[in-house]
Amino acid sequence: MSIVQVDRLAISYAAGKRSVPVVRGVSFAIEAGRTLGLVGESGSGKSTVARTLLAHLRTGSRIEHGTVHVDGEDVFALSPAGRRALRGGTASVVAQNAGQALTPSMRVGEQIREALRAHGEPDGPERVLELVRLVRLPSPETIVRRYPHQLSGGQQQRVAIAMAVAARPRVLVLDEPTTALDVVTQAAVLDLVADLGRELGMAVLLVSHDLGVVSAMADEIAVMRDGKVVEHAETAALFAAPQHEYTRALLAAVPDGRRPGGTDHVPETATVSSTVASRAGRTVGPEPLVRPVVTAEDLVIRYGRGLPAAVDGVSFTIAPRETLAVVGESGSGKSTLATALAGLVPAESGTFSFDDGTVSGDLREPIAGRSPDLRRAVQLVFQNADTSLNPRRTVGAAIARPLKLFTGSSSRERVGELLSQVGLGPEFADRLPAQLSGGQRQRVGIARALAAEPRLVIADEITTALDVQVQAGILALLADLQRERGLSCLFISHDLAVVRGVADRVAVMTGGRIVEIGPTEAVFGGPNHPYTATLLAATLEPGSTELPDVGDGVPRWREAPGWTDRGDGHLTRNWEDA
Repeated sequence: MSIVQVDRLAISYAAGKRSVPVVRGVSFAIEAGRTLGLVGESGSGKSTVARTLLAHLRTGSRIEHGTVHVDGEDVFALSPAGRRALRGGTASVVAQNAGQALTPSMRVGEQIREALRAHGEPDGPERVLELVRLVRLPSPETIVRRYPHQLSGGQQQRVAIAMAVAARPRVLVLDEPTTALDVVTQAAVLDLVADLGRELGMAVLLVSHDLGVVSAMADEIAVMRDGKVVEHAETAALFAAPQHEYTRALLAAVPDGRRPGGTDHVPETATVSSTVASRAGRTVGPEPLVRPVVTAEDLVIRYGRGLPAAVDGVSFTIAPRETLAVVGESGSGKSTLATALAGLVPAESGTFSFDDGTVSGDLREPIAGRSPDLRRAVQLVFQNADTSLNPRRTVGAAIARPLKLFTGSSSRERVGELLSQVGLGPEFADRLPAQLSGGQRQRVGIARALAAEPRLVIADEITTALDVQVQAGILALLADLQRERGLSCLFISHDLAVVRGVADRVAVMTGGRIVEIGPTEAVFGGPNHPYTATLLAATLEPGSTELPDVGDGVPRWREAPGWTDRGDGHLTRNWEDA
């Protein structure tokens, strides 16, 4: 018998005096122990459908017709007490943005305890620690005493999963659950969810734009577009022979991490920092033809006195028109590196400079101490568009402000041009962020960064909220900007397939240090540092129905002095077996 039964569901929301349909006649069922993957572009209605399993509708929305039954109950006919019992008890959700789902003023251990207590479950310290260990968080006794802001994005997501499964629900809704996770943690968490699904006999609804995740997790897939299910099939059958034109287009847009990609230009400088190269024992690569745009040597960044360094002795360069990708697990220091480059956190020591021949400055200076030209030259696209946009200001106002600040003009026409550049249109200028999908908000964030006409863009996980077709468009846009404007890019990502398609060079970080750096194809082709090898082995490819085995995630190596030069600017930090 199906635990979840959605029948001819239609939902609309009010836009002024108009009624806009967002879900149109969707039907599906999920049996105990089965997983349904719901995929589609941003704004297709998949998250709206998923939330109805918890009797949740966005403000201003209404059900036009149809029903949603969970464990035999019509969820929208439940009393307020019945809905409270449903949410977290019978059905739980793991949200896309765990940072917003967690209470910032409560320690995470207390939040897990509250989730247990709300549904009459034992909430003693040992049960809390058991859940923390279940989701493979490090140092459980320490983690439970921390606040959410003291955890990485991936750690926050794992806390949210622990809270969701605390009461052993019958239905689990996963709304983009691995968006913030590196590939190793993603594989471990998905393996955990799969085990829990089998153990508890849960019906799982997985909403994701990551077709690699869906293919490995879901027994069947429903493809949504414009509020409708256009194709519904068993996973293997859908990937082997997609029937609908839209499904074929989605699969065609997925970057393939198994094939070489890269950009179609050659960086105009040496392929590796001379400082790192000298530590390998000799100078590597050609002499620079032009000076790097960004130079970092022995960079150390620490969030407080007495705390371990978040970035520890990192050295790299970025050339004109070059994309340097930084990959690594959550908490490895890659986003800290990005925010330091943007001037949002100060560097403790080391050299950190920008010089493109017309603008130069010390990047160790916080943003308030940088010259207007340097602030304009280096722009950051934030990872989380939800929290980086003012909810009370229109999209047009958000883009017009940097236009006015950096160019002196903020015409409606120019705002419309920037919106069109990122795949939206001038009509979006009058909308508020709440009226956009997650992917649309991310595109607004990119347009806002481009408004300053920067020389260097810091792209911090900018494709995590985007469906594959929009992602492909955004990456193509960045490539076009590099060709047309000589734009450089620091590209932070955990999606190795995307990295292989866009990066000229890759730096692999763990524990705040770079353990491997080199041209993209050299890094993907190996030989590799053991940490890089683990990342590559954990990558999920669309069409694969098996989750990779990443073990317990504990490193089996320890750092040793020096570097190994593998040629052509490919360096790996030395290690020994632990």
